[in-house]
Formats: sequence, structure tokens, C-alpha cells
Amino acid sequence: MKTHSARPQADVIRHSLLLLICTTLLVTPLASPGAEEDPLEILNRMQQTVRQLSYEGDFVYQYGDVLNAMHINHDWQEGNEREYLRTLTGPSREVVRDNFTMAQFDQQKPASVSERRRRNAPTLVTFDPERLSAVYDFRILGKDRVAGRETTIVLVQPRDEMRYGHRLYIDSETALPLRRVVLDRQGKPISQLMFTSISIRKMGDNKQVPPNEIQPGPIDYRGKWSFEGLPEGFVMEIHDSSEQEGVVRSEQFVFSDGIARLSLYIEDRDVANAPGQSVVGPVGILGAEVDGHRVTVVGEAPIETLKHFLKSTRLKESP
Repeated sequence: MKTHSARPQADVIRHSLLLLICTTLLVTPLASPGAEEDPLEILNRMQQTVRQLSYEGDFVYQYGDVLNAMHINHDWQEGNEREYLRTLTGPSREVVRDNFTMAQFDQQKPASVSERRRRNAPTLVTFDPERLSAVYDFRILGKDRVAGRETTIVLVQPRDEMRYGHRLYIDSETALPLRRVVLDRQGKPISQLMFTSISIRKMGDNKQVPPNEIQPGPIDYRGKWSFEGLPEGFVMEIHDSSEQEGVVRSEQFVFSDGIARLSLYIEDRDVANAPGQSVVGPVGILGAEVDGHRVTVVGEAPIETLKHFLKSTRLKESP
């Protein structure tokens, strides 16, 4: 495996951060816990809540010395979910998500619209309590106020060094995550997202989201690539491919341990240059050449975890 020299990949990083923000806003809903409640039981009860809540507000996303502000409008009507994100600082950009379709608009390039569709992808967020409990511990830390609302603080602590920790501030009334802090191995903040103002309009209708649209399970991939020896807890949940003239030129795989998500892109060598190593806040990007293909791993995980994914990626031998 030959690792390429580091090379700035602005588009990859920007899209990864926007996708991270979208997933962060939907990650791991919690209920208002009582003194005797188990955090894991709270997670089990509240899988529907965050998607079926209609709300609008402003939030800040901070990593290192960078601070971005965004506006969000999230709506649930008759089983359909729509979300609108607009930057309030820096270059003007908008992201619109309609169920499983996401479109990004760049105001600096009026003709530029990028759209992504997820076939057979239940949602951009994954949540599986059983898998989480295998690699994370949970603890209620106390109470705090965020955006003028009372929240319960829940610590999601990894049991190994292959993933980050999370400190979640959950609205006691609605179970909406109002603040999320990503923690490194020493428990120091890497990044955080926090609402500064929010208006919760209403709960959505009573139409239930099908279970497979909330927490996707592992898929049965039988293609030409193998991924043996992945870090504990990570399973493949999404596989997509892009073709040109009937030939597969690139593939995307999404792996998750229940909270952390990593995307692995495999392309022909003449499609694009793979980045080397880059870290932007909690998002790591690592590229290498594997069996004659360019492989890039992007995700909210330590670089060592991304290296583990690259080492686990191999082209199957032809029968």
C-alpha cells in the first residue's frame, strides 16, 4: 500500500464538514432522563423524536480557531422530512435535504449545485443501541442550560482508542440535542456544535418512521472488495457506485459503529488524485493507493482508525 503525499482537498473537506453538521444535528436523540433512568434505555425510547420534531434556530460549529454560524429549519410533515441549512458566516452556502436527497448551493457560483442521493439509505444518521453498548459506556453527568433551555448532559465514552467520545446536552422537554462536544482520547474538546437560539414549533404527525429508516443494519456486500479486520463495532451500512459507459469507475462505502461514521471511496487511478493525510477538527481524511486503485477514507475518527481502514481494504482475488 503506497500512501500519497498530503495534498489540500478543499471540496472534500468542505463537503465532509457540511455532512458532519447535518448528521450532528440528528445524532443520538435522548429523552428527558429521570434520576433512576438508564441512558441506554433512554436512547432506545427516543429514536423517533429528533426526526419528528419541527424546529428552527441558529447554531455555532467550532473546531480549533474556526467558528462558523449557521441557520437551520427542520420540518416533518406526513412522514416526509425536510431540512434547510444556511451559513451565517464566511462564504454563503445553502444545503437542502429532502428525505434522502441532499443538494448544496454555492452562492459564489450561482450555477453550481451539487446533489447527492442515497439509494436504499435510510437516513444520514445511524443509531443502534446494541452496537453502541459493545464499544461505548454511557453516563449522565448532570444538568445545564443551552439556548435558554434546560438540558441533561450525557457522556458517551469509548472503550478503546479507535473512536472519539461525545458529551451531549439534551433538551429535557423535547429530547433534541442542543449541544454536542466531540472529545479526544484525553477527554479534551476537539469540536463542538451548540444552538444559540431555537424555536421548537411542534411535534410531527404520529406516522411512525419504519425501523429500517432509523437504524440501518449491516448490508450483505458481495462485491470485489474485502474489508477484513475492521475496528470492533464498525459495520458496512451503505454501498453505492458510479458508472461511466457501463463501467464502474468509483464506489462509496459507509461504515458506522452506531455513532461514528466513516466513508470510504474507491476510484480508478485516472479518476482523481487521492489526498494524503489531513485533519479538520474531528474529521480525518486519509488517502492511499491500494491494489491499483485510489482509496480515500473520510470520517469523524482518529487518524489511526482511518489507517486501520486502509489496511483492511483489499481487492478480492479472482476465482
